[in-house]
Amino acid sequence: MNHLVQANPALLEEIREINQRLIDTVVCVSDEDVDPISAAAISAEGGEGTIVKCSFSAVALSPNLKSQYASAQMSPIQPLRLLVPISYPSSSPILLDKFPIEVSKEYEDISLKAKSRFSISLRNLSQPMSLGEIAKTWDACARAVILEYAQRSGGGSFSSIYGTWEDCLSAA
Repeated sequence: MNHLVQANPALLEEIREINQRLIDTVVCVSDEDVDPISAAAISAEGGEGTIVKCSFSAVALSPNLKSQYASAQMSPIQPLRLLVPISYPSSSPILLDKFPIEVSKEYEDISLKAKSRFSISLRNLSQPMSLGEIAKTWDACARAVILEYAQRSGGGSFSSIYGTWEDCLSAA
């Protein structure tokens, strides 16, 4: 029994607007087959809806960090998968991925670290959550995990190395 429905025009428009605002994260309707665990989650939620993927593409990384990200030195961040119910936007999108409770410091799976940080950050979003808020939160969490990795590897961004700009009026 297929619980997935085609994305409605309003959802497609929202996805287009999200993608115009975010640089490193791409949101798209997923046409992948649903694994049995996700299918069970969809059924448990009474779910009919559209599966959407948030993929962190790391476009804005420095060339050096991009090459590390693309190599075997760093596992890529796995996409976040959501079920956008047909009742959206009056109900929140449903997360289809399992999230770790806590990730050990020495474990280097940045995908798990990003998901762990994301699950904590979700608690600060108001209900019902919008797809845009979720994508923006995912983008910030994935970027933060990548920057932490870069700093531990001796790299980072201009701001992480030299500090951030200060507002002269508030600093005085």
